[in-house]
Amino acid sequence: MLERTFLHISGVGEKKERHIWKRGVRDWRGFMDRGRELLPKGLFELGRPVIERSLAALESPHGLAELAAMIPRAEHWRFWPRYKKICYLDIECGGDETEWGGLSVVGVYDGAKVRQFISGRDLDELNHALMDFDIVCTFAGNSFDLPLLKQVMPQMHIPPVQIDLRWLMKRIGYSGGLKRIERELKIGRPAGVQDMDGYGAVALWRAHQAGEPGALDKLLTYNACDVMNLEPLLKLGAKTLGGRMLDRAGLSG
Repeated sequence: MLERTFLHISGVGEKKERHIWKRGVRDWRGFMDRGRELLPKGLFELGRPVIERSLAALESPHGLAELAAMIPRAEHWRFWPRYKKICYLDIECGGDETEWGGLSVVGVYDGAKVRQFISGRDLDELNHALMDFDIVCTFAGNSFDLPLLKQVMPQMHIPPVQIDLRWLMKRIGYSGGLKRIERELKIGRPAGVQDMDGYGAVALWRAHQAGEPGALDKLLTYNACDVMNLEPLLKLGAKTLGGRMLDRAGLSG
């Protein structure tokens, strides 16, 4: 879907993008090759420099940040799976707000392994870890997790492509919080944490700080579920929304 995106051309919304597809211009290269003959002159002339920049950024090994800045953030889901270096991230709070802004744990899942960075232990290593990724995927993270990380660590490297699944899932009919959507989709969690929420995570961190055995392990299990369960949501959301958009334009994919 990334190279089919025309929403970064001024004045182009979903309806006009669909119109471009229906005219026979299916992607950026098609725009450059056949846009002059298939599209209104004004649209082609307006879009040509934008698409030229897009193609140059796509082909450049260092062009992702520029391309991510061009595409509306609500459409960043389109970057996946064109760019595969993705991490799923979630934060837990409840710590001392004078230390790391109250952060207790930050979980990062790369599709194979979960790494968890813990306040008072190795939270300062998070910045280096995030440098390995092109995409960061969260649930409501664009309004909470990522701004808090930047507030606490102003020099924090945040991957340029930022997919917020809360809004992607809402666009395909799943509203509410992560746990509610998991239940709707029958995505399970271990028995010990299946009924926990953010308040429970705060309580566990405080119990850990008070020396309660097992509290940190339970919190880490909860956080691991928070990040690992984002992966199937992204796959469902991107496939479903992309498929619906193409179907409406009469395209097969």
